Amino acid sequence: MGGGTVAFAFEGVKRARALCPGSVGEVLQGVIGGREVLVSLTVDRFSEMEVILDAGVSSTPPGLWKSKKALELALEYFRGGHLRGRVTLRRRKSLPEGKGFASSTADIAATVGAVAHLLRRKIREEEIARLALSIEPTDGTFFPSWCLFDHLRGEVFLALAVPRHLGVVVVELPGEVPTLLVDREKLRRHFERFSRETEKAFELLERGLEEGDLALVGKAATLSSAIMQEYERSEIFFLLSQALQDIRALGVNRAHTGNAFGVLFDLRLVSLEEARRRVSEVLRGKDVTLWTARAIGGGIRVVGT
Repeated sequence: MGGGTVAFAFEGVKRARALCPGSVGEVLQGVIGGREVLVSLTVDRFSEMEVILDAGVSSTPPGLWKSKKALELALEYFRGGHLRGRVTLRRRKSLPEGKGFASSTADIAATVGAVAHLLRRKIREEEIARLALSIEPTDGTFFPSWCLFDHLRGEVFLALAVPRHLGVVVVELPGEVPTLLVDREKLRRHFERFSRETEKAFELLERGLEEGDLALVGKAATLSSAIMQEYERSEIFFLLSQALQDIRALGVNRAHTGNAFGVLFDLRLVSLEEARRRVSEVLRGKDVTLWTARAIGGGIRVVGT
């Protein structure tokens, strides 16, 4: 873009809203070809952000410093920095934080999407990744397809198909794991130790998505989760992985740097309600919260003007 200032003409109060989906951790995460990559398990639960332009008014709710930073970066990107003191930011829908549900990525991407719509501008997903990475490592849930994504550099290595009929029973554990407090060096060393196993998991995942074989997707997720089990032991993973055949589940995935698991089901064979009941039986007496979701494609959805 060239220099100078773009003047935006507005009459009265203008507002825009946008959604971005979250994820239930990752189907896969680790080192492949020397690069740390992941494939997010994008689901139908969203963050919704609203931006409101008004004369002389600007505010952001407490605790949304990442979204506020995204707002400022987006205004600068669209050459609308002179509007900073006139924009109010609101979060209308949220994802649980510190669990591994890509809540920060969803907030940031939805904020950027809302600003783009407010200013009647367009932005590529790669540019959203660049803006998000200036705040913290990011997930790839704002890309329309599933993808093998370098979350530290914001680069897509390979676009993947979005699975149909894949349901998830989410197992949310107590406590939070803030993204910025993850020991990246220690985790990287672990991933490097198991890079061959991660490559095998990705081969299963890619084939499963290409062929529509959800059983292979489940095997890939379970293998990646088992690799993480070597880094951080979890009784919940052990219980779920031992019960997969009995409850007719496809596999177990996890938030590799969070505090949640997902139990994967083929919705052509088991309803979400029945799947949740089966997982509840396996984890009876455990301090967990269960909810259900469906796998979907990613991308920002504009929902208001």
